[in-house]
Amino acid sequence: MSEKDRLLTDEALLLHVRNWQTADKYAVCFTREHGKLRFIAYGARYERNVQGRLLQPFANLRIEVQQGQKVDKLRSCELVQVPQALDVQQMAYAAVAAELTAVLTEDRAPQPELYELLQQTLAIILERNPRLVVLSFAIKLLYITGFAPQMQHCVSCGERVEDEAEAWFSPLQGGLICSECRAGYSGDGLEHCGAGTRRLWQTLATLDFEHPAAFSVRGAELMELEKNLYKFIFFQTDKPLNSLNFLSQLGL
Repeated sequence: MSEKDRLLTDEALLLHVRNWQTADKYAVCFTREHGKLRFIAYGARYERNVQGRLLQPFANLRIEVQQGQKVDKLRSCELVQVPQALDVQQMAYAAVAAELTAVLTEDRAPQPELYELLQQTLAIILERNPRLVVLSFAIKLLYITGFAPQMQHCVSCGERVEDEAEAWFSPLQGGLICSECRAGYSGDGLEHCGAGTRRLWQTLATLDFEHPAAFSVRGAELMELEKNLYKFIFFQTDKPLNSLNFLSQLGL
């Protein structure tokens, strides 16, 4: 493969940026046409390096990279649009969305639908409740990537869980446990998952970011959904999310 053939140009959303070696930056991004990419920007930390200053988390860039076997090399980048300022709370929740994208996707696996969703999420965080926006994003992300738990049928007996029935959630088994199966269930880690929590899950799973319909949220149901969702994601990734620890430190 020639050097020209190894060049890749795409629109990207930066998920993670950190310093690398003495004067470089290492970045993980999600692109419109090529999925998740990792690249090193050599010399990006030098004061006169204009491109290096553009490499910030959540930036929307047009990038050109030279493909490598393990990691790509940044050749050039430019802004697609000028980023808007995020406050600390918005930035913390945006970091959750970015980290979830990074850990639940494979390198160079195109998912244009996910790119559009992430782009919408980072924009609407500025206008709506960032906590609900990111929960909606996380649930939609699970469906897009094929990791979504079973939220309509019992994963033990296969029977449909009625809308108003009591149910529990098993992160290990990947979905709901009905009352009948719960009675004889010996597994660890079951969490209550009430009817209101399941309705909130479905509302957030189908939420239209551009034209959201009005809906109400009860605090107990919101916290129950968050607990089940993030515990399930932990079982899928087998590691804690650093961004959630940051939210906890901020009292969010």
